[in-house]
Amino acid sequence: MSDPTFLLLSATEWTALATVAMATATVASVVFSAKLKKSQDRVIDLQATMIALQRRANWLNGALESHSELMLRLKAEERGKKVVWWDPTYESAVKQPPPTKPVHGESAPLDKIYVYVPTDLRRHPENT
Repeated sequence: MSDPTFLLLSATEWTALATVAMATATVASVVFSAKLKKSQDRVIDLQATMIALQRRANWLNGALESHSELMLRLKAEERGKKVVWWDPTYESAVKQPPPTKPVHGESAPLDKIYVYVPTDLRRHPENT
């Protein structure tokens, strides 16, 4: 007695075909997972590089800001101008601008120059 067939394959042949298909799918899944892991590793490396570059840019920005502020203070002192430290959180936790009234088209008075207190020295540093 011969095996009954379905689409010209016997049950044994169908089992063998299914086994080969599952093995192929397993190998493909492993290869895909390995490639995906490599891609994820590259993305993580790229993110780490971007973070390092951002830290360097932040440092440079802070250094330039410190230098500019120092030069402003030195020039103001040379010219006899008053330099005042300004903590925007001194009176309340909400940031307050310096007490100047800028108006479009009007000259900006330079008799007093406001320099912001560093963030970590402010009365409410968590709100800046």
